[in-house]
Amino acid sequence: MKYPYYNPNLRFLDLWRALFLSKSDAEDRIIGYFEELTGKKHILITNSCRSALYLAYKSIGKKGEVITSPLTCKVAIDPIVELGNSPVFADVSTKDLNIEINDIEHRVNSKTIAIQAIHFGGVSCNLNSIYELAKKNNLLIIEDCAQSLGAKYKNGYTGSYGDIACFSLIKNVYGIGGGILATDSIEFFSKAKDLLSNAKTTPKRLAYYRVLRNILESKSNNFFFKLAIKLIYSLKGGVKSYKTVTNQIFNISAIEVKIASIQINRLGKLHNMRVGIGKSYYDSLVRHSLLHNNGYDPVLSSFTKFYLYNNKINSKTLTASLAKQGIEAMHLEHKHGGGYQEPLISKETAIDNGLHNYLRVHDSLISLPLTERMLEEDVLYITKKLKTIIDG
Repeated sequence: MKYPYYNPNLRFLDLWRALFLSKSDAEDRIIGYFEELTGKKHILITNSCRSALYLAYKSIGKKGEVITSPLTCKVAIDPIVELGNSPVFADVSTKDLNIEINDIEHRVNSKTIAIQAIHFGGVSCNLNSIYELAKKNNLLIIEDCAQSLGAKYKNGYTGSYGDIACFSLIKNVYGIGGGILATDSIEFFSKAKDLLSNAKTTPKRLAYYRVLRNILESKSNNFFFKLAIKLIYSLKGGVKSYKTVTNQIFNISAIEVKIASIQINRLGKLHNMRVGIGKSYYDSLVRHSLLHNNGYDPVLSSFTKFYLYNNKINSKTLTASLAKQGIEAMHLEHKHGGGYQEPLISKETAIDNGLHNYLRVHDSLISLPLTERMLEEDVLYITKKLKTIIDG
């Protein structure tokens, strides 16, 4: 692909530096970073954001309903379901694609235990309103910050409002694995830590597969590395697959935590580059009247992903059309060989539950390529191709 969707930004130099960094120093650096970012007293390093969400719900010790957005990757909902809770979906806003605040309150009942606020695509939810609603109804807030590390809400950052906040150390930290659970509650933290202490460490074979994959994907503009990428994907079948969240809970391995620590040192620079590209996308798409989700402030977003919603789009056909132009786009999932995700709920269920915006958005949405190597002329080229395809 001339315009790949994602670049992990993992360099051979980073691996070399990892050799001279102790695991404890790496953990201290990560914990210190998230303490400062979120203002939370207790930080637990997990092996993924999904694991952090699982440990969050497990540590709460309650069973009931969790109100959240249906416009998300399935893996964000799995921890809710696997622990015996019921996701209750509220509608989304077509302006910022986040959960619609006005649609949450009437879904609250005696069974409701929490609101999972998913900051979609690096755009913050309306945290003030969610906080007031949760306080009024004695509900917990679980902030799902998998896509929003570095995103701002008013004068703070996402992850600073929830009772528990969960982050990914992969998406825009560019680690090979890892997640974060952040909380002020010593009770929640202690329970989550105890649960994690009984888990095995990430299998070495899986960790080294990820190292190799990320190194190759970081050099995907090179012909020989492209061939190697195809080979490494073919080998993935030899790496054990885990079907449930429970058996994906691991203690993070030394190589994973070291690489995440090193990447955090580069995070500010990479974040600024992504924000610059994201703003260029925003301005260009608005100028060409292509962006229907234009109701958010691009200055505050972390642009972990750039989602384009346009009611003329068909997600499947547009991603295929762009691929023919050398532009790799995705839907809700990011995975090799295509990322379309079927709706989490049927059309009939969505209609019955009043999720009308969700029905409008789900199949009229794509995630555009956004890598730090892109230039403004790349954004303009992609916009023009989109304009031609969408407007015919």
